[in-house]
Amino acid sequence: MAGEKLTSKSEMNRPEPKKNDAYLAELRRKSEEKLKRIENELSAIPDESVKKLVHELNVHQMELEMQNEELRSAQEALEKSRSKFSYLYDFAPIGYFTCDHKGVILEINLTGAGQLGYERTILIGRPFALYLQSGEMQAFLSHLKKVFETGSKQSCELKLKRKNGSHFDARLESTISVYDKGAQCLTAVMDITQLKEAEDKLKLSNAELEQFAYAASHDMREPLRTIAGFVKLLEKRYKGRLDERADEYINFAIDSVARLDMLLSDLVEFSRLETKTKKFEPVSASAALERAIFDLHTAIEESYAEITYDLLPIVVANESQITRLFQNLISNSIKFRSDKKLRIHISAEKKGNEWVFSIRDNGIGIDPKFAERIFVVFQRLHTKQEYEGSGMGLALCKKIVEVHGGRIWVESELRKGSTFYFTLPFEVASKD
Repeated sequence: MAGEKLTSKSEMNRPEPKKNDAYLAELRRKSEEKLKRIENELSAIPDESVKKLVHELNVHQMELEMQNEELRSAQEALEKSRSKFSYLYDFAPIGYFTCDHKGVILEINLTGAGQLGYERTILIGRPFALYLQSGEMQAFLSHLKKVFETGSKQSCELKLKRKNGSHFDARLESTISVYDKGAQCLTAVMDITQLKEAEDKLKLSNAELEQFAYAASHDMREPLRTIAGFVKLLEKRYKGRLDERADEYINFAIDSVARLDMLLSDLVEFSRLETKTKKFEPVSASAALERAIFDLHTAIEESYAEITYDLLPIVVANESQITRLFQNLISNSIKFRSDKKLRIHISAEKKGNEWVFSIRDNGIGIDPKFAERIFVVFQRLHTKQEYEGSGMGLALCKKIVEVHGGRIWVESELRKGSTFYFTLPFEVASKD
């Protein structure tokens, strides 16, 4: 096919010039018709509607701009809040650790890193157990397991190891937090080394004080017995043979010796209360109360007191001390009874995580301004001529309750009776 012109594929598909011009002309005609139709439609809209539409668009635009400004302000506030939170988190007075269920450190603040003596980046991704003193591993794993199993706040005390090889006592307060990626353990670590040292010193001081109180009372009682013996000899030999004033002096001496002996006895019991406390066990509060009533049967009969009580719970406590607590509080009601028939009622109810006991009487009552003073050692609101006693009874009650982790207080008015309240932790749910 010599002399034949070769053409490309694109050239073969290209429309002919005349046909292309006709296509463009038709397209232009349709566009002009559409524009004309739109112009006609726009010209048909009243001017007021157009103005209203433009106004609404302007208002809407202003609202969008205001919303954008609010979003920018909120974003700036959020950034400031994040910065503030980050500062508080990093420089808090206690260490904060975030661990997974295996105890691997996921996050830590600067204080926590400083407690261990490492850079924060070095600690992240490592097991927390690496920084425990030898022998503390099992205690930490049990603590971690309990946090994830119960989902509630848990506490424990461990010894942690610093980078320089030294150790410090730490208290761990842990709780659970659930994220999209799963649960994590959030732990606050407090250095309690100084507190432990203070506790040790206090224990030593209390032991020394107990020994002193015991020795002092023992050494003082020996001459006291001698004085008591000679005063009784004076009474036996010379009472009625001297004048009335001499007999009065002898009686004063006998009463003073007896009161001093009682004071020494109560003081020793008060000083030794905490150290002689044995391991707490489930105790029937009703049984403890009945023993106290039995021990006081003579005083109850002589005062014609009517004592009633509800069914009381089982508590975790020292049985003899709970009996003594009831005995002192009932004795207090008997001592400060009025002219009316004495009625005493004992009850208990559960409030939150504690039992609240009450001993209510219809005695002479207490001025509310003395409601706290009566629990202080040797504090008395009446003279010993009006009411006997050492001033130690309610102070002893307060210490017994505090040793058991509770509180004690009184609500009273003069001539309207008194209600003494004390609490004991709720640890055993069953009742008698």
